[in-house]
Amino acid sequence: MKAEAESLRARFKEYLSLKGLSFTPQRSIILEHLIQDSSHFNAEDLITVFRKKKIPVSRATVYRTISHLVDAGFLLPVALESSQAYYEFAPDSAHHEHLVCEKCGRIIEFTDPMLENRIESIASLHGFKISRHAVQISGICRRCCGRQKT
Repeated sequence: MKAEAESLRARFKEYLSLKGLSFTPQRSIILEHLIQDSSHFNAEDLITVFRKKKIPVSRATVYRTISHLVDAGFLLPVALESSQAYYEFAPDSAHHEHLVCEKCGRIIEFTDPMLENRIESIASLHGFKISRHAVQISGICRRCCGRQKT
């Protein structure tokens, strides 16, 4: 894990350098937090975590760093239908899709080779070259469905 974290830091430093930006202590704090906590989050979640821990990272820095991490391929946007953009830290993860609960906001990751094949088949049928895709299914999760019945 330590070697992987070093590799991620080096990749982000290189990305920032190519953009003429510095790997500041605040950007380092944000990256380190994401390396340690791989849950889905939004910018306000990060801001809340840093404030509770009394870590001096500004709101603007969080939002700008998220933007850079997305651009660099470290973060993937998920749950785009909600009022806040949610992200997942996935610098090297295998492709997967999402089920998003409309009640509690829970995000469930899944993979389905048949779905992937179907998406590729549809693209091929239309002469479309896929650069990336995302499937997000919105609904009510099992836990929230159980709460509705009681």
